[in-house]
Amino acid sequence: MKITDLPLPEQLTKAVLKMGYNEFTAVQEETLPALLAGQDVLAEAPTGTGKTAAYSLPMLASIHSNDLIEGLIVCPTRELAIQVISEISKYAKYLPSVKSVTIYGGQSVATQLSRLRAKPQIVVGTPGRLNDLLERGALNFSNVHYLVLDECDEMLEMGFIKDVNKIIERVTSPHQTALFSATISPEIRKIAGRYLKSGAKEVSIKRTPNQDNQIAQKYVLVREEKKKEAIVTLINSLSFSRAFVFCRTKHKVMQIEKILAKMTSHAITSLQGNMSQNKRDRAMKSFRNYESDVMVATDIAARGIDVSDVDLVVNYDIPEEDEFYLHRIGRTGRVDKSGVSYTFINQTQKRVVKKYEGMTHCVIEECKLNGGTAMKNYLESLDGELKNDLTEEKKAIEEACETLSKKEGKTILPLDLAAILLKDKMNVAQKSSEDRCPTHYQRSEKHTSAVERNKEKKRFVTDPDNQRFFINVGYEDGANDESIKRFVMKYAKDVEEDDFADVYVRGTFSFFELPKDLSKSVIDKIEGTNYGTKLMHVEKTDRDQQNPKKSKQSKPKASHSDARQRHKSDGGFGGFRKGGKRRY
Repeated sequence: MKITDLPLPEQLTKAVLKMGYNEFTAVQEETLPALLAGQDVLAEAPTGTGKTAAYSLPMLASIHSNDLIEGLIVCPTRELAIQVISEISKYAKYLPSVKSVTIYGGQSVATQLSRLRAKPQIVVGTPGRLNDLLERGALNFSNVHYLVLDECDEMLEMGFIKDVNKIIERVTSPHQTALFSATISPEIRKIAGRYLKSGAKEVSIKRTPNQDNQIAQKYVLVREEKKKEAIVTLINSLSFSRAFVFCRTKHKVMQIEKILAKMTSHAITSLQGNMSQNKRDRAMKSFRNYESDVMVATDIAARGIDVSDVDLVVNYDIPEEDEFYLHRIGRTGRVDKSGVSYTFINQTQKRVVKKYEGMTHCVIEECKLNGGTAMKNYLESLDGELKNDLTEEKKAIEEACETLSKKEGKTILPLDLAAILLKDKMNVAQKSSEDRCPTHYQRSEKHTSAVERNKEKKRFVTDPDNQRFFINVGYEDGANDESIKRFVMKYAKDVEEDDFADVYVRGTFSFFELPKDLSKSVIDKIEGTNYGTKLMHVEKTDRDQQNPKKSKQSKPKASHSDARQRHKSDGGFGGFRKGGKRRY
């Protein structure tokens, strides 16, 4: 069905055609006629198939341009609300009298109250903040005649249904209701039975990846201890526009983000549940604007987020629930795009391949990686570092070589230390603490081969979600980076080796970095213990975020870690088919 085949107002048709769309997607073809006719709709369709246009075009067509709220869209998260309002503003380009506003937590209430004073006809919001403003008397839904419940399964899963019920109770005038969900469970049907009129149009769009569409699926057989090297090799060996990398836990997300930032030429960002709302917003903006081209995320953080031109998905960990596999690989192959997914599995997990093949009706092929490319690419990525002032580092290496040569009774060359550090960096073998070089490895301040517009941005130096610690033990006490790690893990039991972002050992003291949410454990468990015969003192410290190589290495001033907000995130919108191609 072509855009011009439906009786949309001329202004809407013009806006959609100007956006380069010619045909409707399957969910739009099935729902638009019913919604334009004033019928209620229950629609099951995956994110990225064009749901936002399906319900927002009829809403815009029904607005009477008065000073009352006529259209209400309830979304589970602020990310989705922001995406929906962005799409609505594009469709309403030639409807200057139609005003819309987003209402969500994390933004100033005063700001939202100010926008409401502009008398918008359309409100897009999340359940919590909508209820808050309803209780304040700042919102009035008594004139709403078009109600949308978007991603209803997510609202149910996140425990928002009671809040949604309170909101719908305030929609007191006769109204049309559209309920959209990625899946229609018995619980969703109960909600639909409660709020939709009898005879509502029911639509089910199944996008199951198979060999006839755009998502190619592969798996990589790799042992757990080799996965970090494997992800570097894979990302470095593929050509893609944008990629999602999925991990099971927030700590793993932070680890993989750091590894990819330091060992690939790509610009990396992340999404995980412990990030503050501002950090999540910055991460999404960075990804959408191509300032970063790889997003590392957990299932909860990324489900539903729709970004065009994502042509690669990597499942670093297999998902906890089988259904999430479809959600993950569905990040690519959006509307008329193509893509590929890679899933890391070990021998004991190989059974999931058949399971995923059954779910997707597609053969999943094995992919064997050439591990040698990781070391080669990493070494080549250091080219830009030659432009930096390495005087301090060279001096430290010379001193370390002199010290080790005396200790070992033989000549230790800088090349020996470089080989040890590279071996450690590539994680290709286990090392004892005696093999380790007690010289700090200065990491790159930027990716020299990153996306061109990122070359001058000194990013990925220190993750703001990490805390740096000072500890009063160093080389003169017989410590090195491995012994520091073992000492911390001995007393702070919830700290794992992979949690360490950095260890910097000096003569009489050291620094190490860990995720901020481990701070209390580190301080409480280590303070007052003994390293050999030395009484230990540990404290939080600040690190120069702009240029760590210029940081003073005197005893630092303690600082308090930031309070953290915990959120789940989601979002998503779809588009049309471009160029008349019937692929989705």
